[in-house]
Amino acid sequence: MEVKALCERQADGWSVAVPALDNFQTTAKRLDKAADLIRALASKKTGDPICDIIVTIEAVMPGIICDLEAAQAKMQDAVQLQEQASAEIRDVVRRMRIEGLTMRDIAVILGVTPQRIAQLTASESN
Repeated sequence: MEVKALCERQADGWSVAVPALDNFQTTAKRLDKAADLIRALASKKTGDPICDIIVTIEAVMPGIICDLEAAQAKMQDAVQLQEQASAEIRDVVRRMRIEGLTMRDIAVILGVTPQRIAQLTASESN
């Protein structure tokens, strides 16, 4: 079971609303404590084991959440770009090896160690 909690920052903690649990509302100093409370309440209401209840925290913090989401999107883009770059480097190393270059020569050209070239060559054969 998944339960969504809408959490809004207050001066001394969080105001928490859970529409799925009869519009349950509470306050908490920390979000993890709110999640524990919601999990226990949901378990009591539904009879589901606490370990089967997932609490999704949705923080209401205008501006900051938008910035967080933008940063997370950039991190995902960076991971994809890193994977693409790694695949391209492995391809370049493979083509250089086909041309007969030694691992040491390839290492000098790419500015890495011969051991790194060996890793790139080994990952190509996997």
